[in-house]
Amino acid sequence: MVKLFLSNRSIVQFLLPLVVLVYVVLNYFTNYYSYSEVANFGFWGNNIQFNPIASQIIASLFIIGNAVGINAVFNWNQFLERNSFMSSLLYIVLLSFYHSFYQLDGLLISHTFLIFCLHQLYFLRQNDDGRKSVFNAAFFGGLAATFHPPLIVLCPFLFFMIWNIRPFVFREILLCLIGFSVPLFYAGFYLIYTGTSIDLKLLKTTTNYDRQQFDFLVTSGIFLFSLLLSLVSIQAHIQKSSIRLKKMTRILWWFVLVGLIIGVVDFLLFNQIQRFSLIMIPFSFFLTFSFSHKTLSAVAIGLFYVTLTYSLVKFFL
Repeated sequence: MVKLFLSNRSIVQFLLPLVVLVYVVLNYFTNYYSYSEVANFGFWGNNIQFNPIASQIIASLFIIGNAVGINAVFNWNQFLERNSFMSSLLYIVLLSFYHSFYQLDGLLISHTFLIFCLHQLYFLRQNDDGRKSVFNAAFFGGLAATFHPPLIVLCPFLFFMIWNIRPFVFREILLCLIGFSVPLFYAGFYLIYTGTSIDLKLLKTTTNYDRQQFDFLVTSGIFLFSLLLSLVSIQAHIQKSSIRLKKMTRILWWFVLVGLIIGVVDFLLFNQIQRFSLIMIPFSFFLTFSFSHKTLSAVAIGLFYVTLTYSLVKFFL
């Protein structure tokens, strides 16, 4: 499987729906991730009811779309010398450990807008006019925050992401603030008009949190080891690459920091791990590098199969 997705054949992406289907079917028969009758969509409502089947189908479409989007950003920006489709598979496998994989909610939709935001940031160039891309990136970031309010903390980090590529330009910073605020303004107006409120607790189901937190601890160990391999691979790759690749990699680290902050707060306040799923977006980029390292690729492949196996076996434990 790894060799297929590391190849330069885009047709392998047609296997992604099959991979998603396997996880969905396993969860359907085991009810490992319990279905909630209501879903949280941030500013747009925290008690929205969805038909279980429709919710799963739409969620699966979002997941596949996000995976393809991540892979497109990865290849379009030439993170590696040749195209690779491993990042799309990694996103699906990593996200399968989170509740949003099995039910549509605002957190999953926010993933989509964060990918759009990242895509716009990568349009920025040192010496070109960046106003359009800055506004678009901030606008998508603001949209993500309307579906998942804790992402409001992304706004100040966007400044650092922009300054990582562009020099300080006051007009662009102003556009960033406006772009981020516009979706929040309309979403806030909708919130007041409907008389609803924001609920920061994501899950209201009978999901076994202890079991999923054990999964989180196990997978965190695997992810951490995989990330260490990736760091070695990234460092080796960056030394031979352009300055722009270094800047794009730093932007991913800012996304990791945002995800960690939101995830840790979620765990401390609500004893939930769902918001750590935000980190899976930059991890899908980072972990792909470990498969390109000549000496460490075998270890990376082994770790991937361990993760994949556990992601499937956990349904039967």
